[in-house]
Amino acid sequence: MAVTQPTESGRRGRKAKAPKPADTVQIPRRVWMATLVLLVAAFMELMDVTMANVAIPSIQQDLGASYGQVQWVVAGYALAFSVGLLTGGRLGDIFGRRRMFLAGLIGFMATSAMCALAPNPDVLVTARVLQGLTAAVMLPQVLASISVWFPEEKREAAFGLVGAVSGLGGLTAPLIGGSLINANLFGEHWRPIFMINVPIGLITLIAALKLVDESHAPRRLSLDPVGTLIGGAGVFLVVFPVIQGRDAGWPAWVWVMLAASLPVLALFVAVERAKTRKDGSPLVDLALFRDRSFATALAVTLVFFAGVTAIAFTVEVFLQSGFSYSAFRAGVALVPLAFGLIVGSGLSIGLSQKLGRTVLQVGALVSIGGVLWLASVVGGHTSDLSGWTIVAPLLVTGIGLGLFVAPLNDLVLKGAPPESAGSASGLQSTMIQAGSAIGVAVLGVILFNGIGDGADAASAKTAGTLTRNLVAAGLPGDQAAKVAAASATCFHDQAKATDPTVVPASCAGDPAALPPAARQAVATAATAAVRDDFAGSMKTTLAWDAGVFAAAGALVFLLPKRRRAVQEAAAGN
Repeated sequence: MAVTQPTESGRRGRKAKAPKPADTVQIPRRVWMATLVLLVAAFMELMDVTMANVAIPSIQQDLGASYGQVQWVVAGYALAFSVGLLTGGRLGDIFGRRRMFLAGLIGFMATSAMCALAPNPDVLVTARVLQGLTAAVMLPQVLASISVWFPEEKREAAFGLVGAVSGLGGLTAPLIGGSLINANLFGEHWRPIFMINVPIGLITLIAALKLVDESHAPRRLSLDPVGTLIGGAGVFLVVFPVIQGRDAGWPAWVWVMLAASLPVLALFVAVERAKTRKDGSPLVDLALFRDRSFATALAVTLVFFAGVTAIAFTVEVFLQSGFSYSAFRAGVALVPLAFGLIVGSGLSIGLSQKLGRTVLQVGALVSIGGVLWLASVVGGHTSDLSGWTIVAPLLVTGIGLGLFVAPLNDLVLKGAPPESAGSASGLQSTMIQAGSAIGVAVLGVILFNGIGDGADAASAKTAGTLTRNLVAAGLPGDQAAKVAAASATCFHDQAKATDPTVVPASCAGDPAALPPAARQAVATAATAAVRDDFAGSMKTTLAWDAGVFAAAGALVFLLPKRRRAVQEAAAGN
């Protein structure tokens, strides 16, 4: 494969051709085909993360899993993935990006099969942790390979595809996962969402063996086991409490772990400096942070992806828990967001060449506009919400996200030298995961706290109507008032609960004691209160999410105004 930056050939794979002058470089078709192969694997991994969320109720019912166990089906993967990304990226620099991609892909297929065949929750959680580790080996090689295959001035199209695939994988997963679960293939319920990775992975593996060529760091690097352990511990101390904090009620140990991460990460920096002086082979090349563009782009990545992942998460919860959408229907409702992201990624290719960093700010502004529009729509539909009502604001939001994501990938990696492409890719992926975890945790707290805080006001709006309907159903006035008060207490306790699988004591009464018409009146009032409560909290949460995108857009001002390649080309003319 022809590459555009000098790389050393691995002991396996084909040798890279010598680079050509930038103005005569033509990207061969084979390079594009190899890029698409890598993106299929990235799509598979990104899709798998979200599909597990959709499958939680089915897993819980089929395996008899506890609430804590099903939490770890999702959290175990995310944690292992986050901790392993730095090491995975550096392994590609050392042993070859093709080799580590293939190893990660094979491991991902094997652990996916292990998930699909899991006989009990403990095996499933173990398999998900291992699956996260294999994904951490596979995924950094995608961005690292693209960064060395394409010259700086030719990367926009490739990273535009990466941005489109990122959005498509994460946002269509509920649709695909919901379809597979609803189809109940071979009577296996949730298991096909993992097993489907095996045939897709095999096809990708065969194509990768034929099309993906090897690339290494230009100079020989060595492993950094001490840095790996300390760096992994530092990431763990940040990501684990963020993932588990809300459901645990933010106890003291969460804050202790977060505080402990600071000295551990400081120790990691010291160890990496010592490793650099010793043999120049640290896990993370600290010299990368001397490039203002790289360091700032990492910070932008952290903040921006806090908003991206949080909006998908909160909209899913809002539609399913607030308005009783099925997983499949909620997935369909998010399709405009995914489609908009694809469109925005395509538009960013040309705009980033013309506008430089400004295209990121345009993307942030469009995202803010879409999110605030969605908040307005949600606030105006507190009793009923059609999927068609939110199509336009989600589409606009997606376009804004696409305009931002694709150029951001390029900005992170453009300053990384070839020997640190994998390290830089691992750092970026780590920032994406950390930002996603923080965004879901923080905006999830805002959403759920808002639901709890607004419960009494929402039930109060329905109290008068409920009492009248209960009297109309044949209940004496005093009994109707007691039933309405009991319903309000139950609603309050449910809204404040952190574990939805536990029925509050206030909700444990026997509804069969009421006449059918009275039971229907209570159910109707509860539905109205839930929708009003969720709509109010969602409106507030979306306003905060818009603030996150505004913060990301503000950080963009710290980036260089123009891409260096554009400046050099202009100077040459």
